[in-house]
Amino acid sequence: MYFPIGWPKVLKNLGTDASPIKQIVSNRDKILFTSLSDDCFVVWFCKPTVPIVYHKRSEESLQRLGVNVGVEWKPDSSMICISTSEGHLILYNVEMQSDQTAYQQLDPPSASLRRDSAELFVKEIIPSLKITLFKEILVWDGEITRMCCISGTEILVCTTRAHLLRYRWDGTQNRDYCLDLGRIPFSINQQVSKAEPILEDNTHVNDIEYSPLVCGFGITLNDGRAAYLTAPNLKFDPNAVQGIWAPNIDDATCARVNHKFRLIAIGRKNSQIDVFTIDEVTGGLELSHTMVLSSKDFPGDPGPVKCMRWTADGRAVAASWERGGVAAWSTFGALLMCSLAWDHGLARDPAPACPLVVTSMEWATEGYQLWMVKVEEDSKSNLIQMDFVKSPLSVNPCMSNQRHLYLQGADKLYVNLEDNLTKRTKVSIIDSSGDAYQENGPDQPTVYTSRAKYKDFVHDNECRKQWIVLPLPATYISSNWPLRYSAIDEAGVNVCVAGRTGLAHYSTAARRWKLFGNEAQEKDFVVTGGMLWWRDYVVIGCYSILDGHDELRFYPRDAKLDNRHAKVVRAQAQVSVLDALADQLVVFAADALVTIYELERIDNTGNIEVRCVQAVDISALSHPACVVSASLCRLQDPAGPPRAHKPPHAPAHPAHPPHPAHPAHPAAPDSLVINASGKLMMVQREEYDVDEDNNPAYSCLPATVLASCVESVWAAGGGAAHTQLSRALWLWCGALGARVWLPLLPRDARRQDPGRHTFMAKRIMLPFHLNIYPLTILFDDAILLGAENDTTLYASDSNSVFSLPFCVINRTSQVYLHQILRQLLRRNLGYHAWEIARSCAQLPYFPHSLELLLHEVLEEEATSKEPIPDAQLPSVIEFVHEFPVYLQTVVQCARKTEIALWAYLFSVAGKPKELFQECLERKMLDTAASYLIILQNLESSAVSRQLATQLLDTALQEERWDLARDLVRFLRAIDPNDVDSPRNSVNVQTKYGQIVQSQAVPNAEDLSVILGSMQLAGGRGRSFSTTAAPREPSPPAAPPPAPPAPRRTAAVKRKKSVPARADRESYSGTAEEFFIDMMIQRHARQLLSSARLVALGRLAAALDLHLVRWLAGERERAARVDTAVLCLKRLHEDFNWPYPTPEDYSCDQRKTSLVPTSGYAGGGEADSLCGDSGYVSLSLRAAPLPPAAPSSPAPASSVGECSVAEGGAAAWGEAAGEERRYAALMERLHHHQAERGDHTAHVQLRYYLQLMTEASCVEWALVVAVALRDALAVLRCANAARAPDVALPAARRLRRALQDLRAWTDAECLGYKPFMMAISNQIPFLTSIINARERRASMVKTRVRSPSTGSLNQEKLQAAQEPKFPPPQKAQDMSKQSVRKDSPSTLPEAAPSAALAPPRPPAPPEESASNCAIM
Repeated sequence: MYFPIGWPKVLKNLGTDASPIKQIVSNRDKILFTSLSDDCFVVWFCKPTVPIVYHKRSEESLQRLGVNVGVEWKPDSSMICISTSEGHLILYNVEMQSDQTAYQQLDPPSASLRRDSAELFVKEIIPSLKITLFKEILVWDGEITRMCCISGTEILVCTTRAHLLRYRWDGTQNRDYCLDLGRIPFSINQQVSKAEPILEDNTHVNDIEYSPLVCGFGITLNDGRAAYLTAPNLKFDPNAVQGIWAPNIDDATCARVNHKFRLIAIGRKNSQIDVFTIDEVTGGLELSHTMVLSSKDFPGDPGPVKCMRWTADGRAVAASWERGGVAAWSTFGALLMCSLAWDHGLARDPAPACPLVVTSMEWATEGYQLWMVKVEEDSKSNLIQMDFVKSPLSVNPCMSNQRHLYLQGADKLYVNLEDNLTKRTKVSIIDSSGDAYQENGPDQPTVYTSRAKYKDFVHDNECRKQWIVLPLPATYISSNWPLRYSAIDEAGVNVCVAGRTGLAHYSTAARRWKLFGNEAQEKDFVVTGGMLWWRDYVVIGCYSILDGHDELRFYPRDAKLDNRHAKVVRAQAQVSVLDALADQLVVFAADALVTIYELERIDNTGNIEVRCVQAVDISALSHPACVVSASLCRLQDPAGPPRAHKPPHAPAHPAHPPHPAHPAHPAAPDSLVINASGKLMMVQREEYDVDEDNNPAYSCLPATVLASCVESVWAAGGGAAHTQLSRALWLWCGALGARVWLPLLPRDARRQDPGRHTFMAKRIMLPFHLNIYPLTILFDDAILLGAENDTTLYASDSNSVFSLPFCVINRTSQVYLHQILRQLLRRNLGYHAWEIARSCAQLPYFPHSLELLLHEVLEEEATSKEPIPDAQLPSVIEFVHEFPVYLQTVVQCARKTEIALWAYLFSVAGKPKELFQECLERKMLDTAASYLIILQNLESSAVSRQLATQLLDTALQEERWDLARDLVRFLRAIDPNDVDSPRNSVNVQTKYGQIVQSQAVPNAEDLSVILGSMQLAGGRGRSFSTTAAPREPSPPAAPPPAPPAPRRTAAVKRKKSVPARADRESYSGTAEEFFIDMMIQRHARQLLSSARLVALGRLAAALDLHLVRWLAGERERAARVDTAVLCLKRLHEDFNWPYPTPEDYSCDQRKTSLVPTSGYAGGGEADSLCGDSGYVSLSLRAAPLPPAAPSSPAPASSVGECSVAEGGAAAWGEAAGEERRYAALMERLHHHQAERGDHTAHVQLRYYLQLMTEASCVEWALVVAVALRDALAVLRCANAARAPDVALPAARRLRRALQDLRAWTDAECLGYKPFMMAISNQIPFLTSIINARERRASMVKTRVRSPSTGSLNQEKLQAAQEPKFPPPQKAQDMSKQSVRKDSPSTLPEAAPSAALAPPRPPAPPEESASNCAIM
C-alpha cells in the first residue's frame, strides 16, 4: 500500500554542538515533530519542513536533573513532557502566538527576482510557538524507561522498579491507578484460572504502547518476554488488570499496536517481527503472521529490531534494525520496501555497515512522509525525511471496483489507466474439431500464433509502464495540503481529490481542474468518509463546519463547483466509508449503521433522488473505528419468480443487463460484505415485503465470516460480464497470499434451488501465492496489477546528500489463471476448470497460462524427494490436451525445464517423436522445430537428421524460408562422427510412471546431454546452441537485391576439421550435403516451373541458392517457357504488378509520327515505350514512385505509359493555355506513376531480369522484360539467341513466345499492344538467327566427320567458311532502323514502319474497352 519515492531529504541540525538525536516524536495530528537530544529539543513543522522553536537546557539543569531520555506530546499539542536520566519529568507549555507567524516571505527589491507564480507563495500558516517551563517532577522510583500517553489528561511512566506510574499533565500523580508488575497476574489467556505475577527481580517494562481499541497495552520486558495488559474497562483498576503472555517470545525488544486491525507487533532480537491478534474466544494472544526478511531480500542478519511504527490508518508498519536497514510491510506481512535490497553501489557492502542505520522513526500526516533519525559513522545523527505514495485503497476502499491503477501522493497522483494495461487482441482459438486448428496451414490463414501474440502483449505492457503524473493545482493544495481522498471514474476520464478542506476534480479530456469559485465554500466542509463517482456526480461524505453536522453531498460534474448545484442529504453521524454498486449507495457512519440508498436521476438538469432503502446495525460485529470497508457485492444468482413490477434499484441505463439464463427473473438482493479488523463478514439480504409504493423491503440474515487477515477486497462492478471469474470475490491477505471465493456454476443452469444458503454451497475458497502486491484486478483479463519499489544510485559518496538511492515505483502484473486452474484440478473440479479456461481462451497469453500450469506441477512433482501418492501431472496433461495449444504447451514447458525432468514429463505427455509427427500432420512447423531440439538431446544424430529432413521438406512445401534456413544450418552442423553413435532415448513404458533406468556407465556423450554445451574430452564436436532452430520465424520478407554468397565453402572447411574416416564414410558425408542441396533445388525447380518467382527469390535469399549458376543448369528443364502468356499472367499476379491500361493504345497512336524519330533511345521516352537500357538501372522518373500499386489487373485510367512522353506533346495544342497544359501533365504523371506498381516489385523484376540474362534463360528474360515494358531488354534477349550457350530449341521457343504474346495482346490485353508493336520487329530478327543456326546444323550433319583429331580442325575450317550471324543490334541502330548488309533477307523493308506505325484501328465499343481479359 505504501511505496517510497524520490530521494530522502536530509534536514539540517540546529545548534552549535553536534549532540546526536535520540528520538523523533510527532503530535497526534502528525503535523508537529519533536527531535530530542541530550540537552535540547527542536519542534519542526511538517509542510514546509522547517524548525519552529529550539530549546536548550542549561548546564545547571543538566547536572541536577540529568540528560534528556524521552519525550511525549500531550494529545492537544499544548504541552511536552521530557524524561531525564535521573528519574525526573520536565513539563513544558507550548503556546501559540497568533499575532505573528514563524516565517514570512519577502520579495527582493529587484523586480526580476520577485515571485510571479502561485507555487512560490507558501499559504500554510506556520505557527509561531513559545516554549516555557511548566513544572519539574521528581519520580523517585528508579530510572524512567518509557512514557506513554493514555488520555488527554494522563501520561503513563514506566520505571526500572517494575512500576507503571500515572501522572496527570498538571504534574500530580494518580496514585490509586498506578500499576505494579509484581501484583498483576499473568497467564496465557483469560480462561486459565491459574495466573501468577512476575516474581523475578529487576524485571521492568522497556517498551509500551496503549490502544483503547484493543482495550489494553502491548508491553515488552527487559528479560525478553512480551505481554498484553488488559482490563474490563478503560479505567484500568489495578485490581482488575490482567496480563496475557505472548507465546514463544523470549527475545522481545519493542512493541507496537495497530489500532484499526487490533494487532500487537512484537520486535525480536532475531530480526523478525511477530504479529499477534487477540482471540475473541479465549482472550489470549494468537500468532497471526510473522514479518521476516527472506534470503532474497537480505541474506545476512540485520540484528535485533530497533524501532517500529504503524501508519495512522494501520495499513503499513515501518521497522528498523540495530545493524542498519529499514523495511515496510503491509498490515498482514507483505513486504513493501526494504532498504537492504536497495542499490548501494558496487563498492559498498550493506552487510557490515549499512548506509541507513535508524534509531527512531515516525510517520507524518496521512503517511506521506517517514521521519527517521539516521546515525552517521562518526557517532553523529541526522534527521532524514522519506516521501511515500500510497494506494487509494488504504483510505478509500471503494476504489477497489475500478480497473484503473493509480497511486496518490501528498500533492500529486500517479495514474496508469486501464486502457494502457492490456492489448485488446483476443482471437478465438477454441474449435470443436481438434484438426481445425492450424498454425500455418495452406488452406487456412494463421488463426493464432501464441508466441507472437504473447510477445506483442508483453511488449505492449513494457512500453505502457510509465506513470502519468497529475500534479494537484497549487491554488488548491497550497492551502489544503495534504491530499486525503481521491477517486477516479469508471472510464478513467475524471478524477476528484479532497485535501484538508473542500474538493476539486479534473477532466482528462479538457485537461483542466475545476475548483470552487467561492473559496469560503471550499473552507466550510471537510471530507471525512471518502469520495466516489456515480455517473456524472461526485459523491462525498463530509462534515459541514458551518452547520456543524455530517452530510452526503452530490456535486454534478458539468456544473460549476458550487453548493447551489449540490444535492445535500443529512447524515445522522460522521460518515466513515462510502461505496456504490450500480445505482445503490452504501454509507457506513460512526453510529455503526450501514445505510443503503437508491439513487435515481430525475432529469437531465442535474436533479437526483436519494431514497433510503435499508439501514443495518452492525455494532454487534465490530467497533465502528475498526471497520475497514463496507460494500455491496453481487454474489448470488438471479432467483425467485418473476415479478410484474420493475425493481426500483434496477439501473436506468442498459449497462448492466440481466443474466442471460434468467432474463425474466429480477436480480437477487446484493449481499453486504464488511471488513472489520481484517475479518471479512457477509450479511445476506433478502426481500420480504413490498410497501405501498411498490418498493421492496429487505431483511438481513446473521453474518457469516468468510475469511480473516484480509487487507483488501475486490469484486467486479455491476456491468461486468457474468463469467465465473468476474463473479468471484477476491481477497488479499498479505503474507498469507491471495484467496478467491469462486462460484461453481452448475452444468444445468436452468435448475434453481429456493434455499437461501445454496449459493454459498456453490462457491469455493481457493488460496494461492502471489509474487506482487495487488492493487487492481482485471477480472475479464485474468490479470493482477500492482506496484513495487525500485532504486537507482546516483552517488556513492557517503558525504553527499545523494548517498542514498533514488526510489522509483514500477508497475507490476501477474497472470493468475493457471493458479486457479491448478487449485480446481487438485480438487477434482475439472469441468469448472475447463469452463473457466474456455472463457479465457481468447486472451493472448492463454497459452502462457497453460504453460505455467504445466511447468509448476512438473517442477514440484519431478523434484520431490518423497513419493507423491496422488500425482497431479496426469490430470494437468489431460486438461491441457483439451485445447489446441497442447503441443505447443508441452514443448515450451520442456525447453524451459532441465533435461533430467523430461523423462517424467514425456512419460505422461507421450513420446516426443510421436508429438513431432503430429505437429507435422497439423502443419505446426514452429512447434515441430521445438520438438526437434528436444529429440536432438534424446535420440541419436541419425534420428535427428532424419526428422529434420522431414521437417525441412515440409517447411519448403509450406514456404517457411526462415525455418528452412535454420534447419539447413542444423543439418549441416551435425558431426559425421556422431551419426552412428546412438543416444539413450527416453524409454516410455505402457504403465504410467515406470521408466526403465539404464545401468550402463555413462560416457562423455551421455554426459553432454545433461551438461548442455560443455565440451567434454572425446565428446561431441558441436554444442546444442549451434543446432537450435528459433521457434519464431519472422514473416517472409521480400527478396533482397542480391543473395549472399553460398555457405558451402564454410561447410567444406568444416568437413576438413572432422577426424579422418574411411573413404566410404567420407563420401557418405558428402552425399548428405548433396542430398540437402538436391532437396532445395527440387523445391526451387517446382517453384520455377510453376512461375512463382517471388517464392523462388525468397528461397534463394534464405537458403543461399546461387540462382545464376542454378538457372544456367535449368535452361532446358525448369527454366524453359512453353506458354509465355501464362507465365506473364503469373508474373503479374505474383508480383502484384498492374497491367497496362487499354487507353495506352490511343495514346500511342497519337505518338506514331514521333516514335520513328525518337527510336529506342532518349531520356523522356526511356520510361514509356522503350523502357530501360541497363540490366539493373531504374527508370528515370519525373517524380518518386508510389509506395503501392492498385491490385486490379487493369485499373481504369485515362492516361497510360505514354503520359511522360506526352508532356512534350501536350504543348502542341494551340487552344490550351500554359496552366491547363501543366495541370494535364501533372494529372497524367500521377496516373502514370500509379500504373507502374510498387517500387519494391519493380526492383525485384529488374533483379530477375539481370539473373535470367546472366544465366542465358532468354525465355524468362523476355517475359520479365515484357512485364517491365523494357524494349532494350527485349533487344538484348533477341541478340542473346545468337550465343552458343542458348540452344536452338530455346531460340525457337523465344520466337514462339513473342508470337504468342503478340497474339494475346491483340485478342485480350490491349494495354500491351503498343509495346508489342514496338518490339514485333524482333520476330523476323529471331527468324534469321534460327535459320542461320539451322543451316549450320544441317551442314554439320551432312559433312563426314574424320577420325582422330582431324575432325576438330575440319570443324574450325567449316565454321570459318559458313555465313556469320547478324551482329548484336544497338540502340542507335534500332533508332535508325538500319538493315544489315550481310543478311538482307532477314529483315523486311516494311518491318520497322509496320511495327512502329500500324494503321489506326476503329475505335472499340465502350463495353469492350474495360481491360485485358486474364484467363
